[in-house]
Amino acid sequence: MSQQQLTINTRGRGAIEIGAQVNALINNAAAQLCHIFVTHTSAALMITGNEDANLLLDVEDYLTKTITDADPDYRHCTEGDFDMSAHIRTILTGEQKTIPIINGQLALGEFQGLYLYEHRAGNNTRKLIITLS
Repeated sequence: MSQQQLTINTRGRGAIEIGAQVNALINNAAAQLCHIFVTHTSAALMITGNEDANLLLDVEDYLTKTITDADPDYRHCTEGDFDMSAHIRTILTGEQKTIPIINGQLALGEFQGLYLYEHRAGNNTRKLIITLS
C-alpha cells in the first residue's frame, strides 16, 4: 500500500477532470485499487460522462437550482452566501471514490471521467489523498 497527495487549484464552481493526474500517480504500480479522498468539506469527487461538455453544465445547473445560495433559513454562513450550499453539495456528491486499477490505470468506462467538483466560488486549493492498494 502507498499514499500520495495531489493538489488541485480550482477557479470557482464546476468540475475539473483529474483522471490523467491520478493515472500519472499510479504510474503502472502493482496496485489493484485506488482510493481517492478530498480533504475538504466543500469539494467533491464525481464519476460521470466525459463525452459531452454540456453534461457538466447541466449538473451545475441542477445543483444551482436545487441547492440555493443565501437561503435565509441557513444558519451556517460564516464564509459567505455560498458557504452552507457548498457543504450540502459536497454531502450529496461525496468526498471519496474507490476505483479498480487495470493495466496500471483507473478502470473507468469508455465514456467515464473522474472529476474534482468545486462547490465554492473563488479560487481554492484542494488536497486529495490517493491510496493505492
